[in-house]
Amino acid sequence: MPRKRHALDLSRFDSLLAAEVDEERSLERMDPEDLITCPTCDGARLHLHSRQVQVSDVAIEAIAQRSIQDAAEHFSALKFPEKRQQMIARDIIPEIHQRLQFLSKVGLGYLQLSRSARTLSGGESQRIRLAAQLGSNLRGVLYVLDEPTIGLHPRDNAALLDTLVSLRDRGNSLVVVEHDEDTIARADWLIDLGPAAGRLGGQIVYEGKPPRLGQKHSAKSTEHSPTLRAMSMEINHPSRGKRRPVDKKQAFLSLSGCSVNNLKQVSVSIPIGCLTVLTGVSGSGKSSLMHGCLSPAARNDKPNKKGHAGYTKALNMDRIDAVYEVDQSPIGKTSRSCPATYVGIFDEIRKVFAQLPEARARGFEATRFSFNTEGGRCEECKGNGRIKLEMDFLPSAWIPCEICQGKRYNSATLEVTYKDQSIADVLAMPIEEAARFFETHSRLAEPLRLLNETGLGYLTLGQASPTLSGGEAQRIKLISEIARGRSLRKRMANLNNAKGNLYLIEEPTVGLHLEDVRRLIDVLHRMVDEGHTVVVIEHHMAVAAEADWIIDVGPEAGADGGEIVAQGPPELIARSKTSRTAPFLAELLKHSPD
Repeated sequence: MPRKRHALDLSRFDSLLAAEVDEERSLERMDPEDLITCPTCDGARLHLHSRQVQVSDVAIEAIAQRSIQDAAEHFSALKFPEKRQQMIARDIIPEIHQRLQFLSKVGLGYLQLSRSARTLSGGESQRIRLAAQLGSNLRGVLYVLDEPTIGLHPRDNAALLDTLVSLRDRGNSLVVVEHDEDTIARADWLIDLGPAAGRLGGQIVYEGKPPRLGQKHSAKSTEHSPTLRAMSMEINHPSRGKRRPVDKKQAFLSLSGCSVNNLKQVSVSIPIGCLTVLTGVSGSGKSSLMHGCLSPAARNDKPNKKGHAGYTKALNMDRIDAVYEVDQSPIGKTSRSCPATYVGIFDEIRKVFAQLPEARARGFEATRFSFNTEGGRCEECKGNGRIKLEMDFLPSAWIPCEICQGKRYNSATLEVTYKDQSIADVLAMPIEEAARFFETHSRLAEPLRLLNETGLGYLTLGQASPTLSGGEAQRIKLISEIARGRSLRKRMANLNNAKGNLYLIEEPTVGLHLEDVRRLIDVLHRMVDEGHTVVVIEHHMAVAAEADWIIDVGPEAGADGGEIVAQGPPELIARSKTSRTAPFLAELLKHSPD
């Protein structure tokens, strides 16, 4: 008989998650300061009758306010004196405890049970799905995981890998898309795609046993495999040979009394003109420190309506020109958004076409070359290049526009060409090719070169933003903010009032290959060399090892975190006895010069 196939249906979790997100979208559009706790339920969300039911003198809303780890300890210690109660709880309590243990195993013990789904990161949502499947006890199942280590500290990463190995040992198969070195090294089989990205990739360049970190390979085997090449190269940190000096005479951005979320009235000092990395386990308070304290202090935001500013004192914030934040939010939700529009170079491209003799002869202005306005765009598809086909009982489908053949513009607009290329041809260009195409245009050449240097040369200028990965979108946001900062700096220089900018970047290595991480490090160093102050939240130890200054937050997550464990150069942090980052940083620095 043919073997029965089991399909894992995650649609129930997805639908519940989507329902909660949709329900709270109306709250997102409101000012958080205008939201007050419901006076009827006191924030419990439940009817009075439901809140009257208690188990061992504990109501359900009190359980929901606990972290996963605290809840697991609560149910482990739960005892029932009466026989009837014991019979009822006999099958229920073990199931609850097992599920809580699974969530802790994948590094989510710090999450509050009542945490809103819309506040979860992509990595947290994915690990919740994984924990749900750990309790299924199925065998013969194929699990496909897309970068499960996103947002994980190296310590939690080891626990997650142990969980994946246990799934395999039950008789399941796992296919994991991952850039993490430890995950690759613990795999049973490695399939490496490449040799480059985009149109230059799509080939299997290596298939076999995964390499060990630092293992040397022949030049022939590493020629086409970027993963083998990256894992066989040992890098001494700092890669430049020495760090930027940080001493007591240097100016610092200082914050004291930081108390956002789980932060416990901490004080931090960030050296101006240096690369600072915030480290610590997931949920330790790094984002709260950056976005809840440092960002509003640098922007000189006023206290909110409740009188809270997130900190009590800030010094030297006047020593920076502007603040630029780069988080993990998407850069666009519609097909009209693309790298060219987000970075702001599409306006310049349209100006180039509008200045052509043929465009002037026809009376075409820059708006003629926009696919968002009438006149130059294809009116059949309204500049989308595709037409949405509604289907009964089936999801909607998109088909190429038959009039413009996906080019978005009408025939008259496409007749105007620059170097034999129409505006549609330019949007279809890979960024690497576009950088050469517009190298004589200063306003276009610089951002295109930066995009190419951060490993995005394979993307096309007109690629729809929703098709970009999280790592690609974040790098585009980073380049956009760098371009804005340089423009401001040039204007300030003309007034003889130029200062450095403050860049706040959250986990820029998400979705990056090992070789792309090295490119990113070079970009961060160049930003600092230009006189800027760069603060990065990062779990990737290669970035932490390149820092001039590290602020380690922790020691644990949630209520057990929110403290400054150590701050100083990486070599100092690596010797800390209480830092959860120290062992991993010390391992990376052991081959580095003192």
